[in-house]
Amino acid sequence: MKKLHIILLTAAALLSLGASAQSFRSGYFLDNYTYGYRINPAQVNEKGFLGIAIGNIDLQNAANFGMGSFLFSKDNSVVTGFNSKVSAEEFLGKLHKNNFIALDESLNILSLGISNGEHMHTIELNARIMNTTSLPLSLFSFLKKGGSEPYSMDGIYENFNVVGDLSYGYSMYVTDNLSVGGRLHLLVGLMNANLGTAGKIQLSDDNIYAQVSGLVNTSGLLDISVPEGGSVDQLQVGLGKQVGGFGASIDLGVEYKTDFGLDAMFSITDLGMISWANHLNLEAAANVDFKGGTLSFEDGQLGGDFQDLVDVSKLLAVNAGKGTSSISMMPFNIQAGARYFMPFYDKLSVGALATYHNAKNASWFDARLGATISPARLISFSSNIGIGSFGPVWGAALDLHLGPINLTAGLDSFIGNMGKINNIPIPLNGFMENAHVGLCITF
Repeated sequence: MKKLHIILLTAAALLSLGASAQSFRSGYFLDNYTYGYRINPAQVNEKGFLGIAIGNIDLQNAANFGMGSFLFSKDNSVVTGFNSKVSAEEFLGKLHKNNFIALDESLNILSLGISNGEHMHTIELNARIMNTTSLPLSLFSFLKKGGSEPYSMDGIYENFNVVGDLSYGYSMYVTDNLSVGGRLHLLVGLMNANLGTAGKIQLSDDNIYAQVSGLVNTSGLLDISVPEGGSVDQLQVGLGKQVGGFGASIDLGVEYKTDFGLDAMFSITDLGMISWANHLNLEAAANVDFKGGTLSFEDGQLGGDFQDLVDVSKLLAVNAGKGTSSISMMPFNIQAGARYFMPFYDKLSVGALATYHNAKNASWFDARLGATISPARLISFSSNIGIGSFGPVWGAALDLHLGPINLTAGLDSFIGNMGKINNIPIPLNGFMENAHVGLCITF
């Protein structure tokens, strides 16, 4: 039981340290933003472009908790929420039903756009890394309180994907004011791992009862093996040689530009799925019913006489085999926006953008109001503020056209309470940030 306890605490600690490909939302407010078609596939650029290696890089991290959910100031010292000085109500009140941290990174390998100002074709090759880890409130309730009530172990969830993404897009003006567009993504699943759990656990002064099962599916370039009838201590992880799966997704968008300076758009992006081969399927189950001895549970530590209790890790019998294929949905985005160009100075505009991101156990929403100034065609600067699932949000973006060279950089960020550990800033509450940089040649 001690080993299981250590494993669970380690997983919780890793969550506080961890980091969907996302479009760069602050880029929507920019003028002449080359990659605006990622937000709205209906955008038609004035010029063509070519980007190689660093055409577009988006690094997004999000979590609905922070270090302030686990660290507390008590009696001039900092303690964890598992300490007896922190009540269960105070600690658990800062957590959610599902406590998640999600990473979604898009690395552009090649991007090409051909446009005559009326029609535009785009081709992109990207690598995407997506990871979501989620731990349920019931797990932290058990670690904090122990006690005789049963605690559900349902909902411990881990999903990790590495995907190659080749896309083709086309957009056009249907009328002088209305443009429509779409992109088709062909997806190659390079690596996939899924973990899910179910069951319950209960302990009292002289009794431990646990009935917990887990299911792991892996495919692609991640190779996990275990001897038949082995235990969790015998799991081996390495690199495989097979592609994990294939899939597809689509982006759809529409934009309408009025004659009095108001533009409006609506889009759905990354709507699709991947079929995974599931080269390996692992099922593990632990059934423990221990009576006798002396148990104590204080400050998140389980202690007592365990001489009659065998190593729980060996009770986790693992059945390994070739899994059946499965389908996973891609995280998708729904976005609606509008911009208004000032009649007294058309190089100044204001706008609004609302985004809903749908992902299993890690969905979020934000809405932004922004202002943009573009005093010359070579420069555009925008800043925005808003509100979202994590609280207040802020973003800024800069777009430079230096002859044929186009450079874009910026940040989408949640404005949260910050603290410091060893003078390193850390988020105290939930957080979300997306750092963006892009470089291309226009022609």
